[in-house]
Order: sequence, then C-alpha cells, then structure tokens
Amino acid sequence: MDEVKKWTFYLMMLVAGFATGIGTIGLFPQMWLEFGLTGLMVHIVFLAILTYLAISETEVIMKSEYFFTEVYTKLTRKPGMIFAILTVGVMFLSYYTANVGLSLLAPVLGTGTLGRLIAKIIIIALIFVIISRAKEKTFLIMALGGLLFILLIFIITLISAVQIPRGPEYSDLAKRLLMFQPITWELVRAATDRAVYGVGLGIGFYIMLGSFINERFNAKTIIGGGVLIQLLMGLLSTISVVHILPLTGPEVTHNYIYGGEEGALAMLGVLPKALSNNPLILLLFFLGLFMAGLTSILPMAEVDLQILQSTMKMGRTKAAVYVMGIVLLLGILDSPPVVADMMLKATSTAILATAIFEMYPVIAGIRKPTQLQLITAAISGVIFAIGFIVQSLYDITLGGVYYASLVLALIVAALGIVGESVVPAPKKESLGE
Repeated sequence: MDEVKKWTFYLMMLVAGFATGIGTIGLFPQMWLEFGLTGLMVHIVFLAILTYLAISETEVIMKSEYFFTEVYTKLTRKPGMIFAILTVGVMFLSYYTANVGLSLLAPVLGTGTLGRLIAKIIIIALIFVIISRAKEKTFLIMALGGLLFILLIFIITLISAVQIPRGPEYSDLAKRLLMFQPITWELVRAATDRAVYGVGLGIGFYIMLGSFINERFNAKTIIGGGVLIQLLMGLLSTISVVHILPLTGPEVTHNYIYGGEEGALAMLGVLPKALSNNPLILLLFFLGLFMAGLTSILPMAEVDLQILQSTMKMGRTKAAVYVMGIVLLLGILDSPPVVADMMLKATSTAILATAIFEMYPVIAGIRKPTQLQLITAAISGVIFAIGFIVQSLYDITLGGVYYASLVLALIVAALGIVGESVVPAPKKESLGE
C-alpha cells in the first residue's frame, strides 16, 4: 500500500471516529425507533447534504493553500468566526469529557457532581497527554482509535444477535424500525439534528482537515467514506439496542424511545442490571461508548489547540495547557448535573451558529464555488439558521438556569458576527483565483 492510500485509509477512520459519537450508539437508534423508516430516510437525505458541505469546506481550505485559521484572519478578515468555533469547542469539551469518562466509570463514581468532576479530570488529563506528547502521531492515534471502535461495534452487534433471545418485544421493536410515518416538523427536526451531529459540523474539524491534506488526497473519498461508516455504525448500534431493550422492561423501553436524551441516559443506567446475565455484552457496550466518545473529543481538542497555537503564535505544549486548562475550569463550573445539562443545551444551540461560520469560506470567494456548492451551502444555511432559532426558543421555554444556555449561545453567535470589531485582524490579503 503506497503512502497516499495508507493515509487515505487512516484519515477515513479518523473522520469515522470523529463523526461517530456517543449519540450514534444512544440517540440514533432512539430517533429511528421513534420515527420509523420515514425518519431514517429523511435523516439520510440531510446527512448527504451536510456531508457534501463538509467535503466542500475541506476542499476550499485545501485549495486555498492557507492554514485554516489564516483563511479567517488574513483572507476573509473574520477572526471572530474562528474564535467562536474555538469557544464552542471548549464548551463542548467541558461537559462531554464527563460523559465519556462516566461511560466506563459511572458504576464506580456515580453520576452526581463529584462523579462527573472526577471523570472529566481523568479524561482531560488523558487528552492533554495525547495532544501534547504524541505531536505528529496524534492523527494516527485518533485513526487507530476509530478503527478499534468500529471493530467493537461489529463484535457487540454479532454477540447481541447470537446470545440474547428474541421474544415478542424484540419483534415489536423490529417492526417499528420498518414503519412509515407521516412527515412532521418534529420528525424533520430530530432527523436533521442527528444529521448535524452525525457529520460533526460546527467544531471546525473539516476546515482543519483541509489544512493537512493536499490535492493528492480525495476529500470526497475520505469524508464521504468516513460519514458512511458512521451511518453503518448507527445501523449496527440500532440492531444491538433492539436486542438489548426488551431486557430493560416496557417502561424503560417506552421512556427510551420517547424520552430524548434523558430517556437514553435512563436506559444506560439500567443496563448493568438488565445485562447481568450477559457480562461480555455489557462490558463491550460500555467500552464501545467510551471509544465513541474518545474518538470524537480528541479531534475536537486538536482543532482547539491548532486555533490557539496558530492565532496566538505559541508552542504546541503551551497551547495544550491553555486549552485543557480552560476546559477544566469550565468543567469544574458545569460539574453539577443541572449546570452540565445547561451547558449541553448552550452548546447544542451555539453549534448551529458555528456551523454557519465553518462553511463561510465556501461562499466567501476564496475559491469560486460551483453551483452545487452554493445550493448545498444555501440549504445548509437555512437548516442551521432555523435550527438556531428553534433551539433558542426551546431554551427559553425551559426557563430557569436554561436562560444561561441562550445567553451563552448568543454570545458565541455575536462573537462570530461582529468579532472583528474586538479581535484585530491583519491586513487583508488577495483572494485566490
């Protein structure tokens, strides 16, 4: 295998690992069970649109011959956008690191404030060691982690299908997956939400990727293949969940299907008891959750590190200290479960704004976009804008501490829109042909 083919494979695994988060295992099956085959089909349509947007973002940065942060600071003179992406990435890591740690340590630490804090400190320390010490091998470690996770999902699915008996409850759940349902606003919202997270837009990963590959690599193969693997992981995870759910009882099953993120967490909480007679499946399932989370947060941390290192002109280790130090500081503040959920809502809202900032180079004239790229960007922009408004209204309806979610999301959006007025930008350079 020559070097280009070898690295194409590694990068495809990297994209697959990044795109396949904990939600692929816990929330994708939930969406499919709630909305049936119609929901899956709508999801795939939006997944295809957003995947092409991710490809376009990568190709534009790749062909610009600029580092991705320089596109914002030197070419488009929108430095606020890249700092907004950094901000939302740090917010994401501050609460998500706890979820990753608890996927393995919850039985020992519990899921309260102290347990969340200890779990995230362990994961933050692990991330810091990898991104500060691995250096040029960081991408390789991420890719191998993605490959390990993929193998785990295949094994979990196979063992679940072989070892867990199939009763009437299994048949009912399997039928739900094949049901056609009317297309409703809630169905479209849920399917689109899963697609945004299924591709992993708004964190800056694809524009960073464009800085590290050249025209010898095919972005369509790398990203399209990686997202396709992510979809396959979701399908396989659904098969496992459909086998496992009947063991949790009808109340937990109903709550899982219709209870959103809280329903998914409740289901995970009863798995140790439900799978007490299947310890291997239990171990592999939670190990799969851990690897899904780890292979997502490592690329996020790398993006944040690269932004800080490039814009502030500091060394890699120093940038890693700053990034993970800020993540830890925020992590201490959002360790209480209710505050963590507030931060989750804030990030879910803000990430729809940063997804627009991430696609900005596609339409900014750096490279003349094709008609298909413009159409894709327009459709995606509408999706993100409507999603931001809907999620903001949802934060308002929750009230209480969730008003802070809206405030944080609006701060991130404002930073991207008018950030150049407070973040000095270098003299504008000529755009590429």
